Amino acid sequence: MVSQLLFCKSKVFVHPTRVAQDNVPGYLLVTYDPDQQPQDSSISWIPESGLSKAHDIFLKNSDLKLGKSNDSSLTGISYNPMILTEGLCNTWSFTVRLSSLYSLQFRLPSPSGWWFGSLIIYAKSPQETETFPVLFFHDDQCQSTIDKQKELNKSMSPFGESGEMYWGGADFRNIIRKLVDLQKTKVDPTVWLINATLEDLRNFSPESLTRRSDGIPKNIDPLTDVQESFWNKWESTKWSMMAKLADATSKTGSFVGGLIRKHPLVKLAEKNSDNPYVQKLLKNEKVQEIQDDFDSARIYLAKWALGVKEQSERYQQLNRLNDTYRKMLTNELDIDIDNNIQFTNEELNKSMERNFPLTKQKWDSLFDSQGRLTITVNEMKDFIFHGGIETMELKKEVWLFLFNVYPWDSSNDERLQINETLREIYENDYKSKWVNRHKNEDPAEEEYWQDQIFRIEKDVKRNDRHIDIYKYNTIDGKKPQNQKPKASYVSEIEASMIQDESNSGTIKDDHIDDENLEALNEDEGETNYEEQFDEDEHWKILNPNLQTLRNILISYNIHNSNLGYVQGMTDLLSPLYYIIRDEALTFWCFVNFMERMERNFLRDQSGIRDQMLTLSELCNMMLPKLNEHLNKCDSSNLFFCFRFLLVWFKREFSMEDICYIWENFLTDYYSSQYQLFFMLAILQKNSNIVIDSFTQFDQVLKYFNDIQNSMDWKDLMIRSELLFIKFRKSMELLERKKEMLSNMEKNGRLLSEEDKLILNNETKYLSTLLSKKLIIQTEGDRTIDSLK
Repeated sequence: MVSQLLFCKSKVFVHPTRVAQDNVPGYLLVTYDPDQQPQDSSISWIPESGLSKAHDIFLKNSDLKLGKSNDSSLTGISYNPMILTEGLCNTWSFTVRLSSLYSLQFRLPSPSGWWFGSLIIYAKSPQETETFPVLFFHDDQCQSTIDKQKELNKSMSPFGESGEMYWGGADFRNIIRKLVDLQKTKVDPTVWLINATLEDLRNFSPESLTRRSDGIPKNIDPLTDVQESFWNKWESTKWSMMAKLADATSKTGSFVGGLIRKHPLVKLAEKNSDNPYVQKLLKNEKVQEIQDDFDSARIYLAKWALGVKEQSERYQQLNRLNDTYRKMLTNELDIDIDNNIQFTNEELNKSMERNFPLTKQKWDSLFDSQGRLTITVNEMKDFIFHGGIETMELKKEVWLFLFNVYPWDSSNDERLQINETLREIYENDYKSKWVNRHKNEDPAEEEYWQDQIFRIEKDVKRNDRHIDIYKYNTIDGKKPQNQKPKASYVSEIEASMIQDESNSGTIKDDHIDDENLEALNEDEGETNYEEQFDEDEHWKILNPNLQTLRNILISYNIHNSNLGYVQGMTDLLSPLYYIIRDEALTFWCFVNFMERMERNFLRDQSGIRDQMLTLSELCNMMLPKLNEHLNKCDSSNLFFCFRFLLVWFKREFSMEDICYIWENFLTDYYSSQYQLFFMLAILQKNSNIVIDSFTQFDQVLKYFNDIQNSMDWKDLMIRSELLFIKFRKSMELLERKKEMLSNMEKNGRLLSEEDKLILNNETKYLSTLLSKKLIIQTEGDRTIDSLK
C-alpha cells in the first residue's frame, strides 16, 4: 500500500537564536506505512526553504485538508516520498520513528501571546535527543489552526478535546495518541510518555518521587532516583524544569490536601471511615431493643453502616486523599508490627496506583511486526492485574490470550492458523454431533440426554435477562418496535423473576403468578398465558445470543460428557460470550475456563469443599476476630461464601465489573486461587459490621446474600492484594519459626505448648495459595449409578 501522510502542520518554527529574524519556518509531518506497526510511524520536520514550489503547495493544501478531517481511522493522504528526501537535506531537519522515542513535552502557549507553544522530543537514547530542535507552533500564521480556532469560537467552545485552550500542538498530540499509548505524567502534566512501561509510570508518580522505600519523605531532588533508573548520562539541565515543577506539584498537593482535610465534611467522612458513630449507634440500648424485636432493623443498620463507609472511601479516592486511604487500609488490615510484618511503601503504592489501564495503543505497541510479544508474559499480566483492560472491544482481543485460546508466544500467522483449526474442530467434532444426532437406543441414555437439554435451555432462557444482548426474546434480539412477538411477552416478566432470583440467591421454578398473569392479560387484551407456552410450559428460545449460549453448552456436553451440564455453568459462559461475541471462539474460551472451574462442579463436591476449607483456614489465620465471632454464630463453615466462589462472584457484581474482576483472577499474577483472597477482602471489609451486628447463622447468611451490587470491586482488589502480601509474609515468618523450633527440638531443647502447636501446625491448604499453578480436578467416568 502507498504510504500515508497522517498529519501536516505548517508554520512550525525552529528558533536557532533569540533574534526573531533567524527563525526558520517549516512543516511538522507524521507519516505512516500501512504495512508496518502504527508505532513505527515517523515524525519529521522539514523547512519550507528546502522544498520545491510544487511540494510546498502540496503540503500547504494537505495541512488545510487534514486540519478539517474528523476521521478517527488511520487514513491520510498519499504523498510522494521525494518530499521528505528533498526536505531532509537541510539544517535542523530530522525524521524519527515513534518507536525510538521516550517522551514528548508539550509547553502551552501564553494566553497573552508572550510566548509560543512548543514541542520537545526526547528519544530513548540521550545522544539521539541532541539532534531534535525545539519546535515552536506559530498559531497566528498557520491557516489550519486559525480556521479551527474560528470554528471553536463560533461554537462558544474555545477548548480542545483535552479541556485546555486549543493550540496547534493539540492536533499533533491527538494524532500521536491514535498511533501509540501516550500517557501524561503526574509529576509534570506537560510531559507525555510514549508506550511507557509500568515501571516508568510508577516512577513518574508523585509518591515514588517524594518518599523513600521506608515511607520517609526524601530531602533530595525528587527526580534523582528517576534519573538513575532511566538514563544516567542525561544532563541535569534537561531535568531542571521538571524537577522544579515536580517539587512544586508535591508541595501544592500537600498544601491543598491539608486544606481539604480541614473541611468539616471531610472530617465527618474520615470519622465515618472507621464508623465510631455507627458503632456507638449500634450499641445504644434503644436501638438494640428495636433490633431485638425486628431482625430487619439490625440488617438495615448494618447496611447503612457499610454505605457510610463506602461513601467515605469513594470520596477520599475521588479527592486524591491517598494518605488517608493508605492509613485506613493499613489500620484495618491490622499489620503485625511485633512480628515485623509491615507493608513497604512500594507495596502500598503498587496496589493503590491502578491508574494505568491497558489501552489499545499500549497493547499494539507490545507486539513486533510479526505479532509476537516483546515483553515478558509476567510484565503483560502486571499491566492487566494492576490497570485492567480499558475497553470491552480490547477485552475481546486480550481475553483470547487470558483464556489460553492463543499462546502468549504466538505470531499473527500462528494465531490465524489456530483460529481456523479451532473453528473446524468445533463445527465438525462437537456441534455437528448433536445437531445431526439420532435418538439413542438406550432409554436411560436418551432420558439423560433430554434432561441435559432441558436443564440447559431452562437456565439459558433466564440468563442475565437485564443485559442488552440477552434481554429480548426476539428473532433479532432487539426490542420489538410495535406489536410484541409471542415469546417476548413473557421475557419481561421472566426478567423480573430473574432479578428476584439473583437477589435471593435461589433458583425459581418456571411460572408466572396470578397477579402478573392478570396484569399481562389486561395490557395485551387478546394475549393470554397459554398462547405463550408449549404444553409443557417450555417456550422456545428466539434470541440469537441466547441460542448461541445454548449451542455452546450443548457442545460442551459432548466435549465433557462425564461432567455434563451443571447449574451455574451458564453464569460462567455468559460474560465470555458478552465479550467475545463469536460462537466458536467463545466455546474454546469456555472449554479452557472449565479446566480451571470444573472442580467447582464435581458430583462429590470435593473441589468446592477444598476451597471452602482453604478459605476457612485463611480466615482463621488472617481474620482471627471475625473467625471467632463466626464460630459463635454457627457460621464457621462459611456456607454464605458458597455461591460467591462457585461462579466467581458473578451474581454479586454488574457485568462490566465482573469482567474486570475475572481478568484480574485469570492473570494468576500472585496465585491461581486469588479468588479466595478477593473473598477474604469481602469478609475483612464487612468484619466489623458482622461482629457488631449479628449473632445468628441466618442473620449472617441473609446479610451476605443481600450484599450484591453494593461493593466497590476496585477497593476490594486493593485490599485483596495487600491481604495476599500480608499472608505471604506471614507464611514466610511461620516457616522460619518452624525451622527454628525444629532445630531447637533436635538439640534437645524443651518446647512450650504454644511452640509445639506452631511446630505441628499443618498448612496443607494454605500452602497451595502461594502457587500460580492451576489446580485441576476432573469428574470421573459417568455411570448410571453416579447420576442417582
